[in-house]
Parts: sequence; structure tokens; C-alpha cells
Amino acid sequence: MATQGLSLVGFVADQAAAIAHLRNSCVPNPVDKTDAQLVADWDLAKHHLGAPIPNAGNPQMTPIPNSHPNIARLLTLPWAPYFLNLIGLGASFQMVEIDPLLAFQFTVDTERSNGHCGNFGNPPTEQELFDCCLPVELSKDEIHVSQQGQNLVLKSRSLNLTVVAEGPIGLQFNWTLPFVHVVRFNGRCYLHNGYHRAYGVRAAGAMMMPCMFRDVQTADAVGIRADGQTFSEGLLASQNPPTLAHFKVDRALPVMLKRTTRILHVSWSQHTMYDE
Repeated sequence: MATQGLSLVGFVADQAAAIAHLRNSCVPNPVDKTDAQLVADWDLAKHHLGAPIPNAGNPQMTPIPNSHPNIARLLTLPWAPYFLNLIGLGASFQMVEIDPLLAFQFTVDTERSNGHCGNFGNPPTEQELFDCCLPVELSKDEIHVSQQGQNLVLKSRSLNLTVVAEGPIGLQFNWTLPFVHVVRFNGRCYLHNGYHRAYGVRAAGAMMMPCMFRDVQTADAVGIRADGQTFSEGLLASQNPPTLAHFKVDRALPVMLKRTTRILHVSWSQHTMYDE
């Protein structure tokens, strides 16, 4: 199955990598597109990027005090220690300008984004922004469980399903915290987490959104990968980096994305042994 999305493949400099992205991460239309046709899509994507964003990586920000009703409530919840630990290390809550945030992610799934933000007003109210970007309830997407013999498989469309602890008698899994998270690295601000929410909020007409904000010391802490799964650190540090402002239908390439599924696989065995 496929889902509607937007791709910033125009920022990919290598032709072979661009073709691989359009063929492997996306569903070509028609599916038997030749490499030459995919190169034409790549050229179109490059043309649509437009001029560099003037203040890329340097968004406007306004602090949100911990006394704000939404933040105060957030800090009473069971996962408050996560935030309090980051606050102790210098993190803060901020209203941040969306467009200039650097984007290391190649795509957004617009259908998933619509699931988060499809019922917003235009522009969204402050409460809608907080409920989406700094929610006080964890999303609980559907989980499909199947067992064959001594193997248990859990599948979810949400990538927020993850293993949170490992122990001698099994695994503990839960939903990761779905908060908009912005980080600053080498003086430039990146969207670390919350791409679908940020895209939906911006598409609904908001210019700013609430987030957890902190400084980090490495590209890895930003979320930048060296294996080609994200844009490179060099591109993101350049004078024309990909930003959230590029995730618009007149700048990004509309694509059909292959659906992704989180799979957790647990297996076990049982034996009888003689004591020695």
C-alpha cells in the first residue's frame, strides 16, 4: 500500500541516490518508470525548490514559562521526569517559528499529518497547537499481535511503538513520547522530532508552534545519519539547506510513499537440563 506525501529529493546531489529514493522509498507512477523518467522527476524536484530560505536555521523563538497552564499540566504527568531531566540540563519550552527550522528528513507523509491536524481551525487555536505539539495524552495506535509457536510479532503503523526496556525475562514496550522537539547544533536550529505535526500545523496556517527546545553537541544527537537515511551534515550546514519551508506543494515533489510499519519480534525457548 502507498500513502500520499512530499519529498525533498531535489536536495539530493547524487543521481543514483535520487533514483534509489524515488524507487525504493516512493511508489513510482507508473510503477514501471524507467531510470530516465525518474531522473526527469528529480530534475523537476530540483527546479521547484526555489530560492534559499533567508533565515534558515535561525527561527524566531519566544520562551513559554513553566507556569503556563499547558506546561504546568504536562509537568504533573507520569512522564514529567523526562522533561524535568532535560530542563535540568538547560532545555526549555519555546514557541518557535516553523519555516526556518532545518529538516534532515527527506519526506513527510501528508495523510499521517492530516490524522494529527486535519480538524484544526485556520489558523489553529493556541489550545489546538499545544494539544498537538505538546500533548498530555500519549497516542495509542492500533497494534496487531500474532503468535506462531514460540515467536510473537507485534506490528503497528505508528513508529512510536518501541522497546523501552530489556530484562532477563523479556522486553517492555511502549509508545515513545510524541512531542515536537527542536534542537540547536552549531548555532542552527533543527526539527529533531515531530515532522508530521509540524507540517500539519504549518499547513493549517500557524507560523509558530510550541516545542521542547535544547542545545546538543553532535550531529548524531540532532538525528543526522551518516548512512544516507537523512540529509548530510554538510548540506544542512550549507547556505541552502532543506527546511520546513520546503515542505510545501510548490517546493516539494508530490509522491506516493511506501507505508512503513514498526515490527517487534520476540522469541523464546524452553529446555530441560541435568544439574551437574
